Amino acid sequence: MSYEVPEPIINSPFVEPSQHYHIEEGKTPELRSGRRPAMYFYRDPKSKPERHDRGQAGIAIELKLVNRVRERLAAWRREGFSGATRTTTELLQWWRRDGRDERRRLFFAQLEAAETVIFLTEARADFLQGIEIPRDEPSEDKKAQGVSGFLRYGCKMATGSGKTTVMGMLAAWSILNKVNHHGDRRFSEVILIVCPNVTIRDRLRELDPELGEASLYRTRDLVPSHLMPFLSQGRVLVMNWHVFEP
Repeated sequence: MSYEVPEPIINSPFVEPSQHYHIEEGKTPELRSGRRPAMYFYRDPKSKPERHDRGQAGIAIELKLVNRVRERLAAWRREGFSGATRTTTELLQWWRRDGRDERRRLFFAQLEAAETVIFLTEARADFLQGIEIPRDEPSEDKKAQGVSGFLRYGCKMATGSGKTTVMGMLAAWSILNKVNHHGDRRFSEVILIVCPNVTIRDRLRELDPELGEASLYRTRDLVPSHLMPFLSQGRVLVMNWHVFEP
């Protein structure tokens, strides 16, 4: 019996997935409507699997917070991003506008990643009710040294899905909002990007607003030309993580 799916590509990369394959070990994949819920598979690392259990994925654990955020974000999007600043609204509409060059059209995954961070920052309180992001707290030793925790939002994206473009979208969103709303502490005009090595650091140079028309903001059509002078008032610093290791 073959457990291969007949058509592995069943959704467009430019819209939210409308169907997915439900896959279980030893069963024929079942095509289901709707987006696959966010989940992970857990196996106790201390347990020794029986011979007949080897190769099985483990227990499916729903990522309830992720699914709740997706649901609320979709509702916020349907309401026209209610509560967002005028600058944010202009960018969101620019990214999703009809008539974009097909070569620079944004993937749904890129839009949702950027919109998620924006949603968690700008959405009205009623949309965020019940969504609690735990702070990244330091160890007790670090706390004793006066180190405080911080809030971290993570966008988990696959290789090739356009992470650099999402970084550019979020950098533009933060810088332009700070330039237009100096007193708003939700935004910053200085962006720090930490990368793993010199090769990646060189690739990320295109996120420097000072490159103007040669920057990612224009080559990927992330920022309209009339906003580029305001974007250049911000700074994007790209550094290797090794700099912070000491």
